[in-house]
Amino acid sequence: MPWRRDLVGWSIFVLALLVRVAVVLDFEAHHPLAERPVIDEASYERWALRIAGGDWLGDEVFFQEPLYSYWLGVVYWIAGPERTVVRLLQALIGAACCVLVATLGRRAFGPLAGAVAGFALAVHPPHVFLACLLLKENLFVFLWTGLAVLVVGRPSGRRADDREPGTGAQVGRGLAIGLLGGLGALLRGNALVLLPALLLWPFVARRLAWPYAPRAAWRTAFAVAVGIAAILGPTALRNWYVGDAFVLTTSGAGTNFYGGNNAGNPYGRATEFDWVRGIPEHEAGDWEREAERRTGRDLRPDEVSDHWMGEVWRSVRADPSLHASILWNKARLTLGPYEVPDNHSLDWDARYVATLRFLPAGHRLWGWLGLAGLIAFPLCVRRARAGWPLAALWLGYFLTVVLTVTSMRARLPLVVWAMPFAGAYVTEWLRQERRVGSLVFAGAAAGLVAWLPTLSPAERQEDLDGRDFNHAIYLLREDDEAARAAARAIAADLESRHPASSRVKTLVASIDAGAAFERRASDTPEGRREAQVLLGGALERLQEVLNDPRTNARERFRANAVSGHVLLRNGSVDQAVPRLRAALEFDPTDVDLRLGLSDALVLRARDSRTGPFEKRAYAEEAAGLLERLRAESDESARRAVDARLALVREMLAP
Repeated sequence: MPWRRDLVGWSIFVLALLVRVAVVLDFEAHHPLAERPVIDEASYERWALRIAGGDWLGDEVFFQEPLYSYWLGVVYWIAGPERTVVRLLQALIGAACCVLVATLGRRAFGPLAGAVAGFALAVHPPHVFLACLLLKENLFVFLWTGLAVLVVGRPSGRRADDREPGTGAQVGRGLAIGLLGGLGALLRGNALVLLPALLLWPFVARRLAWPYAPRAAWRTAFAVAVGIAAILGPTALRNWYVGDAFVLTTSGAGTNFYGGNNAGNPYGRATEFDWVRGIPEHEAGDWEREAERRTGRDLRPDEVSDHWMGEVWRSVRADPSLHASILWNKARLTLGPYEVPDNHSLDWDARYVATLRFLPAGHRLWGWLGLAGLIAFPLCVRRARAGWPLAALWLGYFLTVVLTVTSMRARLPLVVWAMPFAGAYVTEWLRQERRVGSLVFAGAAAGLVAWLPTLSPAERQEDLDGRDFNHAIYLLREDDEAARAAARAIAADLESRHPASSRVKTLVASIDAGAAFERRASDTPEGRREAQVLLGGALERLQEVLNDPRTNARERFRANAVSGHVLLRNGSVDQAVPRLRAALEFDPTDVDLRLGLSDALVLRARDSRTGPFEKRAYAEEAAGLLERLRAESDESARRAVDARLALVREMLAP
């Protein structure tokens, strides 16, 4: 009955919204990073602030999918840069998504399956927590769940209100599917691979749930194509206009493919590379520089993507068995119990967000039931024909995750779209018909995949340690003694468990160096002695990192940058200059490094021991650094540059 359907839908919506609002408020009150978005979150927000400030077009080919930043920019333009507003809006979107999942389950498998699916998603921890994060999956999961509802449609039945709509309605639905498909491709690049399948949907649907005539199927497929082109066409034209390269959505396809399919990443997880700084705004340039270094020529953004695609295929041809094992590991991780971290780790975040710990079991329960339903529905589930379009969407997206990079947020759409199958599996048990053997087989097979861990406890602990490391970095940026003390405690704990880690040594060295300069400022004999010990230990650790042949380029850069700044502040200018120069070779755009090197060069030029020709050379190098930095800086940042530049120009005056 319609009133029962409405009651279930509103109950799901209210429960989902209340749970998400409670988690958002808890997150903002207690999570240490609530007011410090990290990695992709920080990148999306900075981009959104530029958009809200009027920079709608940009000046580079998109490297990250753009739609979320534009949505966030519109929200900030209307409401101001208020993260709480965004998170509450995302809680609303997440609650609406739960209702869509209930609708999806009802259309595919009946009212009870839909209710189970909707209520399960309402309290599913990863989906609940998503509302707190400034990430594109908030929009993608909602939009493509709506797409799935349209693809499944209404199976034809005896009742008048279930009859198939006319051709005009079918074409309109096809247009909506195309629009949602295109929007999804602007949120997740792997969705782009699935767009051709949407064009085939009208021809397959007539054999499953919708009795299309061939001519109507062609018209509907054309409508799907028009919807996709209406979204992706302007994006491609914009990329051509600003970058003189044909890029349909983003230029990051090749780098993403390489990230999950290289010999150094056996599980295909999000990882750091020696040549990438780990800051999203710089990723495109870092990948481009490394590709140009390897090829020995300048490359356009599309050529950079092609290069990294080619690197994967060359590696596959050289060692196909290795890449087969990588794909197998990614498949196990994607279907397994562990919520693989990316920007966030659910296990780490739950330390601070207590409401997450009170939610029912996540993937171990609903991932298992969803996978069991996917296995069982062709064997014994009633109305199985209606589930095939949803199963095809699930399988297609699963393959795109396995072929790229797997993580908690990458697989979240799979969990969402598996909820109707979980509802169908539960429903079939409640029917108590003679299908027990098939249901037991499906449950056992799904349990082998969904419950058996892929990573060892030590590997999972490394993920938590990585989050602690990042937390310490963020604490150090706060001008607060309590925050610095907390960072020291975290660093000491990490060093006790990872004494050989170069990144931990660099972290401890930077903390000790900061403490040394604080002790020195006390101007007491004890303070000076403590400062000398701390500073000596810090520089010794940094030298160990630089002398270790196993230290990769990224960690060598960090050690050079930290030691360069420490030596400069300590008055060891001769030693600081080569360290800062070495760091700038890795990251030539870093503002602090360029300012630091210019200061060191000026000090060298003003040193009485420096000869006249060297003085001028140092001053000219400093002037070149500062002039380039001034040209790239905004007006507020130019003041610091202008003061230095005036001094250098005075030194160069005849």
